[in-house]
Amino acid sequence: MGKRHTLMMATALLCASAAQAGERESCKLCGMYIDLYQKTSAIVTAKDGAVEKTCGGADMLRLVADQGGAGAFTSVLVHDWASGREIAAADATYVIGSDLVPDMIPNVIAFADQKAAKDFMAEHGGAPLTFDQALQAISPMGMTMPNRVLSAVPQPKGSSNIGVGYMAMKMDTLKMGSDEVSVAQFNAATGRSMAPKKMETSATMLMANYGITDQLSLAAKIANLDKTMISDIRLPTGRHTERERENNGIGDLDLKLRYNLWRDDYYSKFVTVMANVTLPTGDFDTDFANATTNMPGLQTGTGSVGVGGGLLGSIRFGDFWMHGELSYLANSENSDNYEFGDIAKAGMALHYTPNYDVMLGLELDATDIGKNEFNGVTMENSGGEAVTLTAVGSWRFLSALGGNFTMSGSYGKPLYQDVNWYGLETDYAVTAMLNFTYRFK
Repeated sequence: MGKRHTLMMATALLCASAAQAGERESCKLCGMYIDLYQKTSAIVTAKDGAVEKTCGGADMLRLVADQGGAGAFTSVLVHDWASGREIAAADATYVIGSDLVPDMIPNVIAFADQKAAKDFMAEHGGAPLTFDQALQAISPMGMTMPNRVLSAVPQPKGSSNIGVGYMAMKMDTLKMGSDEVSVAQFNAATGRSMAPKKMETSATMLMANYGITDQLSLAAKIANLDKTMISDIRLPTGRHTERERENNGIGDLDLKLRYNLWRDDYYSKFVTVMANVTLPTGDFDTDFANATTNMPGLQTGTGSVGVGGGLLGSIRFGDFWMHGELSYLANSENSDNYEFGDIAKAGMALHYTPNYDVMLGLELDATDIGKNEFNGVTMENSGGEAVTLTAVGSWRFLSALGGNFTMSGSYGKPLYQDVNWYGLETDYAVTAMLNFTYRFK
């Protein structure tokens, strides 16, 4: 079966599993099982008598805000952290931003009286809020996850995310530097009889994220790649023909470790450092690496370890999240004496979260990729600079199995691209992902 069916199959299997999960009570918003979060769970009763439960204060506040406020409910109850008894949400004192994250982020913990809240803050930190202040402090989503720009928001300890998806990229514009040229112009300018014409890449991707602590998280990504390159060849007779070359296989494993240096009590501002390692699980083929037919885009792996790091920042303005990234990845020479160029990146993302199920956004990133080297010779038609604009979106369509199922996608195009000596400009890159998020108690 083709790889294009992978996402459809995964969706069907996960939804079928969710249908078999039984009647175990789960959070209205995030799907986490209520019996695991008895100390923080909340109960809301609508005017039509419908009763919903959430795992904690943050999701209760999101639910109430989304329905227009407390007036849309006949009762809203939370659990007092100190005694465990149910109390009216409007009468509680809340603590946000402590060093305990019992359910969701931001961690909003309810107390029956102010003294208990002050005693808790003396030990665990945080800031006090009334019910009305807490409603204003909560965003529709606890965090958003960018596509091409990393988020500085750490996952809580035990929080995990697994995603399976599909990527397709097409490159079909011949360029010399930043200028578009025809095959005839390319032949005349370079004296070469072979010119790149089109390259297509598709991939089935697997991604995973895990919160090691409330400040430290690990992300892993790997893909199975299919690549096709079509070149135009001018024959001695003056006629033109095409040559097609293909390569496929597992790509390199990408690992990213994020450590949150600072955040505010309201979980609305974050500064995080990132360490990045790529492991050579993909294949490097010298057939695509000689000075005449250098085709670095056809490789499925670098054949070497890449090491890098970066600085990440995230900030929330009401229903909007903004993320920023500065990063650098240094590639080493592999055993075949080939070295891919280092990658410097700067990017920012703006995401809009109208409710707790939907995110829409734009992401802008600039990359500078150094030229490759083979046997000490610089590969002139490699590396380059690009500025890419990407439209992104996500939809949380199901809460089940103790977690969330989310569909996400992106569509990106370069605003500017310089391919150094010659090469192909990216026409578009699209992704589609199915994600499942679950927190281990």
